[in-house]
Amino acid sequence: MPSLSGDNYSEAIRLSREALRQRSDFVGAHRVLTAAAAMAGMDLLAKAALQELRRAQPNISLTWVANQMPFKRDADREHYLDGFRRAGLE
Repeated sequence: MPSLSGDNYSEAIRLSREALRQRSDFVGAHRVLTAAAAMAGMDLLAKAALQELRRAQPNISLTWVANQMPFKRDADREHYLDGFRRAGLE
């Protein structure tokens, strides 16, 4: 899973968009696009990405992300969750 720390948001957005161009049902790319756009302050993109994520993964929630996504470090999990919170996921 790509790291969303530091200044890599634009690269995460670019790679997610490319992945979605090739396979529009790639849920992981929807998740990364949503969180990265929100953390980059691209609110409109984050909201649109979240809407598409909800179509691709209707059961998505902060609880799901926290419990199902593999992270070695708790800080990385919290950073990822922060992106989803900023995008409007509950």
